[in-house]
Amino acid sequence: MRVMVKILEQTMESSSAVTRLGNRGTQSPSSGAEFRPDIQGMRALAVGIVVLDHGRIAGFSGGFVGVDVFFVISGFLITGLLLNDIAKYSRVRFTKFYSRRAQRILPAATVTIALTSVASVLILGVIQARAVLVDSVWAVFFGANIHFASVGTDYFAVSTGTSPLLHYWSLSVEEQFYLVWPALIGLVAVLFVKKDVTGHVPRLQISLALLVVSIGSFWLAVVQTSSNPTGAYFSTFDRTWELALGALLAVSSPALKRIPGALRATLAWAGLVSIAVATMVFTTSTAIPSYPTLLPVLGAGAILVGGLGAPRGGAHRLLSLRPLRFLGDISYSLYLWHWPLLILGAAYWGTHDTFVVRCSLIIASVVVAAASYYGLENPMRHTKVLSVASWRGLLLWPVALGVVVSIAIVAAPDVPFAGATGATNPSLSPTLAIAQAVSAALSDAPVPHATDPSLLSANADHVTLGACSQYPKFTGHLCQLGDPAGTHTLVLFGNSHSVMWEPALAAIAKSAHWKFYAVVREACGYDGYVGLSGKLPNACTTFYAWAKKMVPGLHADLLVIGSYTATTLWRQGETAVIDQFRSETRRLVLLSDVPWTPHSPATCLVAAGANQGTCMTTEPASRIAGHAAPATIARATHVQYLDVANLLCDQWRCPAVIDGLIPTYDGIHLTPQYSAFIAPALGPALNLAGTRTVPITAVAIPSS
Repeated sequence: MRVMVKILEQTMESSSAVTRLGNRGTQSPSSGAEFRPDIQGMRALAVGIVVLDHGRIAGFSGGFVGVDVFFVISGFLITGLLLNDIAKYSRVRFTKFYSRRAQRILPAATVTIALTSVASVLILGVIQARAVLVDSVWAVFFGANIHFASVGTDYFAVSTGTSPLLHYWSLSVEEQFYLVWPALIGLVAVLFVKKDVTGHVPRLQISLALLVVSIGSFWLAVVQTSSNPTGAYFSTFDRTWELALGALLAVSSPALKRIPGALRATLAWAGLVSIAVATMVFTTSTAIPSYPTLLPVLGAGAILVGGLGAPRGGAHRLLSLRPLRFLGDISYSLYLWHWPLLILGAAYWGTHDTFVVRCSLIIASVVVAAASYYGLENPMRHTKVLSVASWRGLLLWPVALGVVVSIAIVAAPDVPFAGATGATNPSLSPTLAIAQAVSAALSDAPVPHATDPSLLSANADHVTLGACSQYPKFTGHLCQLGDPAGTHTLVLFGNSHSVMWEPALAAIAKSAHWKFYAVVREACGYDGYVGLSGKLPNACTTFYAWAKKMVPGLHADLLVIGSYTATTLWRQGETAVIDQFRSETRRLVLLSDVPWTPHSPATCLVAAGANQGTCMTTEPASRIAGHAAPATIARATHVQYLDVANLLCDQWRCPAVIDGLIPTYDGIHLTPQYSAFIAPALGPALNLAGTRTVPITAVAIPSS
């Protein structure tokens, strides 16, 4: 207790004298490392392009590579500190290292998590706020990347549902790397350091170890980016090569300094150009962290090498300019704060989230970051009470955990809703259930206490094929999901707008004693099928090539394809898909898209003062017109068409809860529970035994 009091007193003293404290980050004079102002400029460059990308500023579509630049810088600087330890003490001082890391990262990171958690409870809907509190616990344990990968988070699919703590994935990657790297370099030191030679560092052996780690990690990144891009993006194993490259440059610095000055200067400028090109050219579809990542990573490495010894004519003078050094000083705090401000700002302003608002939030991020740096980050890093003993900084770890976990427990919004199992009245036909739901909404009926799925989990309750899925990892494994003894075959093809029909079609196939196969993969747009969008992930290329070979061999009696028609390119792609598979089946049925709602039903239903009436939506005329696009495609390609609007709405009035079931999890994709529920109406409409589809007719709303 006495130590904690001293820490608090010293922190207050340091805060008052903050203007006298200079920043050298992990390159402070006390560390024994040579301070390089150009690296501060590199930090400014890295954080700048990340912030501008996240702020959706034109020309910075690939600004996310700033994180890759940070990884290289971090590997370079941290390894330099470890090498200093080996040179001075013939070993790595683990306690001192982790204590120093705790002082460096925990204060600002913890305060950001804590304030973001509280702000999320105040600003966001109850479901999303509870999700952010879960994210906060993962973040403080430095497992955010594992968490976001496990739930299939798409880093690039920014929306109102995006976590304001998503950016903690990169901090988690770094800290996981530094749980292992000091031990590895320390082991090499113990085995190969010459204790009778002052300042000896076994650089060759460490370099060989780094080469093995880098090659293995890069190979894994290439393989997994192709088969499981979401997992690869967040994976520490797939990102290790970037950190290891920076580490290898640190180990090789004495030799690299002997490169002619003119060549080093050229390398630095080439590195800047490489990062600039990646920033302007890369898009959300670029295969990261695979081969394209070499451009910004090697560019960052070239700048680090080019700045050794500050050669004449190099880029170090540009990168050492005072404004860039200032941004470099606050880069850590700026990285922490910009994302919560942008995400929570967008949620607060809603439709008013304009370019001007985003620019204002970016400026506000710089101001908040400066306050965080000068008032918290720097004072805590220099406070004497934590530095006098090598272990004291470690006290910050349990404090951080206690603060964040306590907030997550205390601030969690109470939701008086439970989960049910199945529909309230399973004997109702889907169309009659919809009619009754519309009637209930028109009378402002209260939100049901129990729904299926629960309102707490509905936003994430989507159809998944489990081991039979090609997403997020392509397996090439196709499952038979209907009646294995069937003599007829039903095939479902497409992306998430087809996947959502799987529970209904599986039930229909089993009832009709048909075999059923789902040749599907989420996140693979039809526009990408024919290269129209230019944003087709590698995994989709693999999937489509596989599907072209797989579908003909299934000899489908009926092939069903789902629709999504938000863009002209998608419609062109859907037409190309139909042309590809039309001759491979006796009948091809194109389903319409489901009617869209502007929000997820669950999000609306848990809002303060909500009832079934406030959450029922009416499709606007523009969406009704767009909904008819698949019918035009079907006529043009001479295939059958089935409008499914009446399976969710009545006269374009779409209830948020139908017979105790939540129809969609995000406003545009069916929940598995509702998909299975509508099978009795979808089956007769598809008319498996016949030759044509049968329109789905609505049921008149019962009179009161």
